[in-house]
Amino acid sequence: MKARAKGKKMFEMGKVVQVHISTDDEVGFVATIGRVSLWLKKEEAQDMVATLTRALIRSSAVASDENPDLSPLAVTAALHAILRSPN
Repeated sequence: MKARAKGKKMFEMGKVVQVHISTDDEVGFVATIGRVSLWLKKEEAQDMVATLTRALIRSSAVASDENPDLSPLAVTAALHAILRSPN
């Protein structure tokens, strides 16, 4: 994969979320959902993804009246499932 030139606009779009990737000074992201936008440093974005993944696991466990499995293996499996699902 070729490295992109600094300052080049890059983004990802989901069904309702859009993320602009900034590489100007430091890697960061502007995540937009509806009318709300958040600036996230790389570490914050990683923490957001991990926290949302655990929240999804927890909500699924509550819905099926089970105890959530929040082990690293379960979180990794959930992330893999999320990445394989179509947007």
